[in-house]
Amino acid sequence: MDEPETVGFIDVGTNSVHLLVVEFHNDSMGTPIYQDKEVVRLGESLYRDGRLDKAAIDKCSLVVSKFSQMSRGLGASKVYAYGTCACREADNRNELLEAIRKEGLDVRVIPGLEEARLISLGVFGPTGPRERTLEIDIGGGSTEIILRQGEENLFLDSLDMGAVRYSYGLGVDTTVPVSDRDYDALRRHVDLASFRAVRAVRDLGFDRAVGSSGTMINLAEMCAARRGGDSSYFTHDELVKLMSEILPMTSQQRADIPKINRNRVDIIVAGGAIAEELMHLFGIERIEISERGLKQGMHIEYLLRRGYTNFDVKESSVRGLANRCQYDRGHAERVRELSLALFDGMRELGLHRMGDDLRGLLGYAALLHDIGEFISYTKHHVHSYTIILNSYMLGFDYRELRAMALMAKFHHKKFPNRYDRLFRDLEEAETDDILRCAMILKTANVMDRHRNGAVKEIRLSVSLGDLVVEIVPQEGTDVSMEIWRLGAMSEEFSAVFELCLSPVLEVGRSF
Repeated sequence: MDEPETVGFIDVGTNSVHLLVVEFHNDSMGTPIYQDKEVVRLGESLYRDGRLDKAAIDKCSLVVSKFSQMSRGLGASKVYAYGTCACREADNRNELLEAIRKEGLDVRVIPGLEEARLISLGVFGPTGPRERTLEIDIGGGSTEIILRQGEENLFLDSLDMGAVRYSYGLGVDTTVPVSDRDYDALRRHVDLASFRAVRAVRDLGFDRAVGSSGTMINLAEMCAARRGGDSSYFTHDELVKLMSEILPMTSQQRADIPKINRNRVDIIVAGGAIAEELMHLFGIERIEISERGLKQGMHIEYLLRRGYTNFDVKESSVRGLANRCQYDRGHAERVRELSLALFDGMRELGLHRMGDDLRGLLGYAALLHDIGEFISYTKHHVHSYTIILNSYMLGFDYRELRAMALMAKFHHKKFPNRYDRLFRDLEEAETDDILRCAMILKTANVMDRHRNGAVKEIRLSVSLGDLVVEIVPQEGTDVSMEIWRLGAMSEEFSAVFELCLSPVLEVGRSF
């Protein structure tokens, strides 16, 4: 891909139609530049009446057409559309496909196992997770079960159960208060539909669980609102308590639940029943949430089909976001180099025990620490935090995004302590690691504050309770200001690492 290219990806789902527009440049994996979603409810008439009704077909074809036009308006030279469960199952699916074709776009209808494979690709990327990870994606018509480790899908299945299917196809009215008996009936349907997948996955075993799709995301948001924390996960106990409160409510009453998606008030009971029972059957106490799914899998599949092999997913994602924000590449590279030199040197001296995972996040945070300047230099550290936290960069989970965002935020201005409100949901050890990395990043940034590459390298040693930073300057440069600024931040450095910062000019040189 020598020339920049923009491509649109449309996921025609049973409940919603999703759009992702990606810009590819500089041989990168691409940067998402636009996302959208519209509820069309193809599955409501399908599972209630056995066919797609005209209203659903008309709305879906209109939305797909508008999404295609939006993609073209953003510069897309190609637009791809994939149809999932409702497109697979409806007897009159050709009416829908023909209506969309008249709008100028062909929809590729994919089998359930292909849907599961693409979701795996979207959630985990091409290189996959190091830990053996169970992924559960609860859609409108089907639920995909994936067991992934590294590049290999150890198990894939697409089950005939979904939030819309169970809300309108089982004879249980989920728009009114749902009795314990009816809720138990929904859970028994989950048991019957999933027992083979549950047995296979439990035999293989897994280390962690991840959930994706609108149902899982909204359940996490509601649990987080009750907990007063972030929505990157929820526990089985939290879900049981949430569902016990939802069941006696009507759809209208559910609309007042904090953080509920009002488009889901009639299908959240069925979605919750599927999530609760699967967590019980698999023995999942805590499930992490991913914002990624099928459309991101379409994006990665597009790269694979075109022979793209440079799948350093995280590096490419970071570079793509940085380029999008028009970052100062030279400064970012120097700050990254100095940050990692500090990290490595201090680890060798026994001043911390942080591992390579944190080292990698620190390096990425260094590349991104100033991207908030794309919005404004004023409070750019705050803007950097917001952009990184909400970037959904491929290859990173929410905890990693949050860690990098916090490191970037605190590279500038007042440095926090562990009691800052932004750390309230973190374990103490995780907070301390982020503070250490943020202080290292802040120190490195000071050494290139003038963005002229004046500091060539650094040498570290410990003397009389101080961390001595010997500055080796580039020939012909003056580093007196850098040394002065490092000395000025010695007290806040000491608050994090319990030793003072003592910057000195390379032995044998003078100002």
